[in-house]
Amino acid sequence: MDSTFNTGRSAGRTAILIGIVAFHVMLVVAINSSLSTVILDRLPPLIKAEIIEEIVKDEEPPPPPPTVETPPPYVPPPDIVIDLPTTTKGPTTALVVTDKPRPVAPPPSPVVKKAPEIDPRYKRRFQPDYPPTSRRLGEEGSVIVQVLVDPEGKVSDGKIQTSSGFPRLDEAALKHALRAWRFTPGTEDGKPVSVWHSVKVTFRIEG
Repeated sequence: MDSTFNTGRSAGRTAILIGIVAFHVMLVVAINSSLSTVILDRLPPLIKAEIIEEIVKDEEPPPPPPTVETPPPYVPPPDIVIDLPTTTKGPTTALVVTDKPRPVAPPPSPVVKKAPEIDPRYKRRFQPDYPPTSRRLGEEGSVIVQVLVDPEGKVSDGKIQTSSGFPRLDEAALKHALRAWRFTPGTEDGKPVSVWHSVKVTFRIEG
């Protein structure tokens, strides 16, 4: 009875081992099958490469260089000698034309110009008022004003030619000249013309 029991137990164990082995084999086959499917699904698409043959045209040969004609060698012309008969030279007559001297034009007479002069009627109006600020600060000096006197004797323009060193004095003299100065107009050949004229104005505090 013992040997029968052992034989039965051995047969049972063998059957169990065979079943376990078969289960593992089936499991491995199933895993390989699924991996193959996944790998095949994830492979990138095949890239089809085509080789295109490039056709290269044959280059045309360069044109031949232009032919240069060599000029013929220079041959100097022959000397031609002409024999002339001997002639007897006679007296020659020369015609001399003498022009009469042209009269010399007299030199032009010099242009007579006369500078403007202070109109005596307005002489008292030539001295401008002393600027109060300059008087208070003790500013003194002389300014030369250059004015343009028109044919009527009026001042049409003006500028400071030489400053007194104090802008207030310069400005007072120039404004007064444009407003109040009158002249006997300058002349050219006796005709009144516009002339630039300079006048010196002195500012001095007395007392």
